[in-house]
Amino acid sequence: MRYLERRGVRRVLECALPDGRTSPNQIPVVDMVLAFFAAVLTGNRRFAHVERLRSDEVVRTILGLARMPSAMTLTRYFGGFVRSQVEHLSEVLGQFVFRQLKRPVLGATLDLDSTVFERYGRQEGSLKGYNPRKHGRPSHHPLLAILAEAKLVLHAWLRSGNGTSRGVTAFLAETLARVPENYRFYAVRADSGFFVSEFLTELEQRALPYAIAVRMNPQLRRTVAGIRQWQPFAAGLEAGETTYCAHSWKAPRRLVVVRELLHERPEARGRKLLEVPGYTFHILVTTLALDPVATWRFYNSRAESENRLKELKEDFAADGFCLQSFYGTEAAFRLICFLFNLIADFKREVTQDEAPRLMTLRTKVLVIGAILGVEGRHPVLRLGLCDRWRQGFAKLLERLAALPFPTVAQFADYLKTPSPRPWKPRRPASTALTSSA
Repeated sequence: MRYLERRGVRRVLECALPDGRTSPNQIPVVDMVLAFFAAVLTGNRRFAHVERLRSDEVVRTILGLARMPSAMTLTRYFGGFVRSQVEHLSEVLGQFVFRQLKRPVLGATLDLDSTVFERYGRQEGSLKGYNPRKHGRPSHHPLLAILAEAKLVLHAWLRSGNGTSRGVTAFLAETLARVPENYRFYAVRADSGFFVSEFLTELEQRALPYAIAVRMNPQLRRTVAGIRQWQPFAAGLEAGETTYCAHSWKAPRRLVVVRELLHERPEARGRKLLEVPGYTFHILVTTLALDPVATWRFYNSRAESENRLKELKEDFAADGFCLQSFYGTEAAFRLICFLFNLIADFKREVTQDEAPRLMTLRTKVLVIGAILGVEGRHPVLRLGLCDRWRQGFAKLLERLAALPFPTVAQFADYLKTPSPRPWKPRRPASTALTSSA
């Protein structure tokens, strides 16, 4: 909470969150979101789990809240979100992320990826589609844009679960519109779900270099089987390249192909070709001016973004806070992505160790036994720490004290942003009445 105060997060949330409630007994919307953040950081995975913290006087005092919201208060508030409010929320939070971002000299690497959130009900947008773990299970299928070097979530969409490549071109356009004009990207990396002709054309029109995994088809198999020159670069690994022109393409594009010898690498993944037995193949379509081995290694480092998705789902419970309302679920999802970025900056600036996941950070820093006491009429938090644990925590507090407080000028951009549409309670779906003659 001291770190959030140093970053001015409360002021940012005031500009980002909609409000229009008239109850005299209401809890401020910023307090509700801070309680929501506390629930995520302490390991809760459902809105109902917020009740665990409701009677915790220590947590309430740390958050600086007069009252802790109930699970019903949170679900009612998030359930009232509409699309324009979610977009306003994302715009303001995105400005906050870019204000602190350091720009790489050669440009940033943008990783685009998607994942699956299984749903166990009839929530809005939960449809049957691609689901590698539970076939036939309704799901949401979010899209994420991740900055590889900074390890931050740049943008996120929550989609219905019935399409893998649906909306990727519009998602790219919206992502790029959120970055400053002088911000440079070195390349875009994505998996085979983004191997769509319209998406490749969009990248080329925007002069964005890319390396994207390719989905196999019969014509592509014959093209790969015709490669004769292979360059060994590791045990059981060989790289080659060729050109390929699909029926819907106006011009051929460059393919980088890596094959793995099953005899030396029996656990190798990839596609097998009947024309070339004993190998598995990985194919990239790319506009990078690198040799095949360097291109493959550059794309292979994209696996780090998979760790970001894994941490979002397992540690931040991004797939757990679900409502009947689609836009309410998306608002919670985007706030969790914002919290993910805050924790990434917290590790970079305070703990000075970016490697641990939230699960580890939670056991070392965030969840510690404590007693709330009073000393000279001032509240005192007595932590259950001793020896090296106490010394380490004291160093964290010293680094926090060295961080500058935000100035009024830093919030000028947020104040210029138009206010979101006033919040209104969600109306239940009306039941259609039928009559018989």
